[in-house]
Amino acid sequence: MNYALLGVLMIAGPAAYAVAGVLISRRILHGKVQEGHNDVLVPIFLNAGVLFAVLLGFMVVAVWESYDAAKSTAATEAATLVPLYRATVALPKEAGDRMREISREYVHQVIEDEWATQASTGKGSSKARRAIGNMFRAFGDGTISGQIKKDYPFICTMLMQSIGAVTNERNKRNIQANESVPTVMWFAILGGAFAIISMSFMIYMERPVPHMIVAGLMAALIGLLLYSCLILSHPFRGPVAISAEAFEKTLVVFDDVDKGN
Repeated sequence: MNYALLGVLMIAGPAAYAVAGVLISRRILHGKVQEGHNDVLVPIFLNAGVLFAVLLGFMVVAVWESYDAAKSTAATEAATLVPLYRATVALPKEAGDRMREISREYVHQVIEDEWATQASTGKGSSKARRAIGNMFRAFGDGTISGQIKKDYPFICTMLMQSIGAVTNERNKRNIQANESVPTVMWFAILGGAFAIISMSFMIYMERPVPHMIVAGLMAALIGLLLYSCLILSHPFRGPVAISAEAFEKTLVVFDDVDKGN
């Protein structure tokens, strides 16, 4: 999808519609507007505008909160991997090395495979899913042996809790990648935008140019807000997509841990 072109259409399109509508309506109303026309129309227009503003404001806030929650989930998932990685240092060398290898493999799969898959399809990566599954399997395939569980109960419990937390955050991230504004909300908001812009045609001003400018700017602002809602409603795709930067920083921390920091 060409988001730049879409942005131009969603902002310039309503503005052009408003300008054309003002020109056409002024020709239709010419000589037919009586005293008190605006006195009746303006209160109706203001009431409709308030209702639309409440609906649009609610949608903007809801979309932004959803976007922010997805960003927070990705950051929490990446951050939770750090104490997990640090805890493996306390394990016997062979087990610790293997757990750190699995942790790195998961982060690499998230950055290199899952992020692109998530952006294009909204689904998680099978490679990343397998990598995080290896963390759980380590407690049953002998990597974390029964003796290690007996000798390091606190570390093993901490590892399992951290793996569980990472898995939960990953599942939340995958769910949030598929969340979007309900279709009925788009119908309501687009219908409201059409009604408000169309009602602005009926307000009569003596000179046409100020009328066209005001109506066009209002329509462009509405289009801009709707475009913002559209690109924010899919947090992992588009021009403001959440990046895998948090996981890249986690890899940097992993390197520091390996150096003894």
